[in-house]
Amino acid sequence: MSFVKFVRYFGILICISSLLPGCATVGPDYVKPDMALPAGWQGESGASDEMLGAWWELFEDPALDGLLVQVRANNRQLAMATANMERYAALYGVVRADAFPQVGAQGGAAYDRQTEQVRRPPGLPVPDNPTWLYQAGFSMSWELDLWGRVRRSREAARGRFEASEEDVRHTLVLLQAQAAAAYMQLRALQARLATAEKNIGLQRETLVVVQGRFDSGLTGEVDVFQAQMNLAATEAQVPSLQATLDETLHALCVLTGLLPGSLDTLREPDAIPTADTLPYVLPAELVRRRPDIRSAERDLAAQTARIGVARGELYPKLALDGTFAFAATDAGELFTSAAQTFSIGPVLSLPVFTGGKVRRAVRAEEAATRAALARYEQTVLTALGECEDALSRFARSGEQVAALRAAVAAADRTVALVTELYRSGLTDFQRVLDAQRQLSQYDDALAMAKGVRATSLVSVYKAFGGGW
Repeated sequence: MSFVKFVRYFGILICISSLLPGCATVGPDYVKPDMALPAGWQGESGASDEMLGAWWELFEDPALDGLLVQVRANNRQLAMATANMERYAALYGVVRADAFPQVGAQGGAAYDRQTEQVRRPPGLPVPDNPTWLYQAGFSMSWELDLWGRVRRSREAARGRFEASEEDVRHTLVLLQAQAAAAYMQLRALQARLATAEKNIGLQRETLVVVQGRFDSGLTGEVDVFQAQMNLAATEAQVPSLQATLDETLHALCVLTGLLPGSLDTLREPDAIPTADTLPYVLPAELVRRRPDIRSAERDLAAQTARIGVARGELYPKLALDGTFAFAATDAGELFTSAAQTFSIGPVLSLPVFTGGKVRRAVRAEEAATRAALARYEQTVLTALGECEDALSRFARSGEQVAALRAAVAAADRTVALVTELYRSGLTDFQRVLDAQRQLSQYDDALAMAKGVRATSLVSVYKAFGGGW
């Protein structure tokens, strides 16, 4: 039998086997879970989702745009997620290869000695002993997927690969939101430093006034000490704000994959970015949009398929195996027809006794699938809660900014009035101190509230799965 005929017969057996219908596909077929979802949001959402992919452009801030470009290009967490995705893509290819015949080649030479203490039939020539034995050939094997075990393995591997794709998107959404929130915090810190410097200048002017009145004998030394105390307390806020600003810049460097100090150009103060456009995404669309929900759903699909893989171990495995080789003790006679050896045919294997291992493995996969379903449902519920929280926080932050603006305007006017009254000797210095402290507090609170409002809008777009 020639090698060509061997390959032809093996191919015929494969073709015949591929036409045989599988007896069944083991394990449950995957059905995407259908959760009850609200028709809309309790908080007010927007009217468009056109900017959901590149939501940061709403702020019209080139520095913010540049930061997010750096995040997408250099962030190490994103690089790790991408590498994991590539790993699962390769593993999916490994599992897919199980659907095809496996072919291997081998060859070798050995110096072999047979025992002489074995009786040989009469007339059988005594071979040279010891002697060289030369071998070269091929082996082929193909498992017939009668029960769908291999098919379920492919489904499981594909589900995990698709989940890893969503993990990359989810990582991108989180990282861009973190970078944008840190940028908003940076600008808010700069605004707080500016208000602190403004109030320090105002309190220094007041100290000059108080010192002048004391030198003229118009007031007591207590007013001087109180003015100095008020000024020092305000100045003490500056180092803490500067340290927090440094930490925020360092965090941005980590997020953008740059060394500390690489973003020092952002130390130049700039306004806190503002935007008011909210996305419009219904709860049912959110389930299809958010990468973490999509990842959990694909993990559930993969885990469901693993039940079939485990159950497949309960059934017989049928494979077509074949070998074709040349074997000779004379290297010059190796590739002759007389040196040919071959075998071809089906091989059946069936687990007879495993101590209950296979059935317990099935129960383990069934329990893991229930856990994956619960994890998917929890992910959906968490996402809905995050969206409601983000919408509420954004709405309330607008109300807070408006109220604090009014408070700052009133405090600013109060400081001017009581200072003038104090210069005229019509009020005591305590009212001036109280007014200046309130102005300092409201100025700082307004700067923080503006930062919170910008950050809360970032949270809205993150909650709705924007950024990919």
